[in-house]
Amino acid sequence: MERLDFQGFGGIHIAGTAFGSPDNPSVLLLPSHGQTREFWYGSAAALAEAGRYAICVDLRGHGDSAPSPDGQYGLGAYIGDLRTILAALPNRAVVVTAGLGALIAMATVGEGAPDLVSGLALVDANIWVEQAVAAHMGRALASRAMEFDDPSQIIDAIAAAYPSEPRPVTDRIMAAYARRDDGRFYWRGDPKALASGSLPEFETRLTAAAARLVCPVTLIRGSLNATVSSAVTEKLQALIKGAEIAEIEGAGHYATSDREDDFNAILLDFLERKAPRQALAFIEGSEPRVLRDALGCFATGVTVVTTINEAGEPLGLTANSFTSVSLDPPLILFALARKSANLAAFEKAGRFAVNVLHIGQQPVGGRFASRDVARFDGVDWAVRGEGGSPILAGSLASFDCRTHAIHDGGDHLIFVGHVDHAWFEPHRDPLLYFRGKFRRLHFA
Repeated sequence: MERLDFQGFGGIHIAGTAFGSPDNPSVLLLPSHGQTREFWYGSAAALAEAGRYAICVDLRGHGDSAPSPDGQYGLGAYIGDLRTILAALPNRAVVVTAGLGALIAMATVGEGAPDLVSGLALVDANIWVEQAVAAHMGRALASRAMEFDDPSQIIDAIAAAYPSEPRPVTDRIMAAYARRDDGRFYWRGDPKALASGSLPEFETRLTAAAARLVCPVTLIRGSLNATVSSAVTEKLQALIKGAEIAEIEGAGHYATSDREDDFNAILLDFLERKAPRQALAFIEGSEPRVLRDALGCFATGVTVVTTINEAGEPLGLTANSFTSVSLDPPLILFALARKSANLAAFEKAGRFAVNVLHIGQQPVGGRFASRDVARFDGVDWAVRGEGGSPILAGSLASFDCRTHAIHDGGDHLIFVGHVDHAWFEPHRDPLLYFRGKFRRLHFA
């Protein structure tokens, strides 16, 4: 085991524990309401033995993670936390989660972060929580905030919330509690985090997010779960394209721990089929994301390509599809998507510049990749020489070019430029792009 620390939404501290090697495919295990990351340790150990890198984290306000500074625990904050954690992992993770965690995962991935995951294993997922059921679940959560004289009272309180289900037997429930000097047990977290319920008010939002999921999904439930029926699970399956269902017979809310071997068998089978450890293969006509991920294994530099439009205004965008072509004559190229709003301007300009970014220019790379900002605002740039294109100050290297040729490149056009001038800084290191993230050189 290795202790990990993440920065969540707003810089909040999120505690984690990792099992296995970070060189292996990542699996992120996210607990439900009232649980702590230790709840997943048995599954994480099994995943590590199966060649996975398993990371267990605490939700904000739970366990060793920091509480929300404003005392609020809305869906947006949880989504922000999950996005930042996934972005910090060494590769695209499969997210394994239950209850509230399942809602967070569906919203995070369905609302704009599909490239951060390679699959979802959702336990006891229920979007359509009736108000009466939500109130009951809220009372059950509130009981966790009580103080107890001994562990049996804790198990009694949890079992009383779901009397028709098998009594929980897992010792991992106790990981969410600590013992004070007076011998009494108390829940490890911010009591306000238990008051946010199961978020039924987000039904419309979550339904829309679930319908947009495109990654492999399995829906897992205990067959005796009193609040997540088989009909509800089938309704969710119909909403998520290609989703699978797996049931653990004779189990209730705590199927993942009380029936851990059964759960792990289901999970590992799903992973080996949908996110295999062996090399993925792309065949023409299959999922283009697989090809994109394969291409993302080639580390590149990061450039900002610029020109001047017919109105005399500077245009620019971030690109990593740049390469040298020839020294005699001096030719370079970059590729621009046919759907780019700037395509016509680059075709008409007859000139462009390629600015290679250094490690200190990551904010510049992000700015010129964004659609929602005036990209040149606050950026130091100049045109060097008559008829030139914008050169970004301080770049690692800049190439001012005349357009030599434009070639068909499928869904891109390939712009070949004849280099008229070049400038470079030999004492800086490049900003890199690898597997969908900005990177920096590591010197051994």
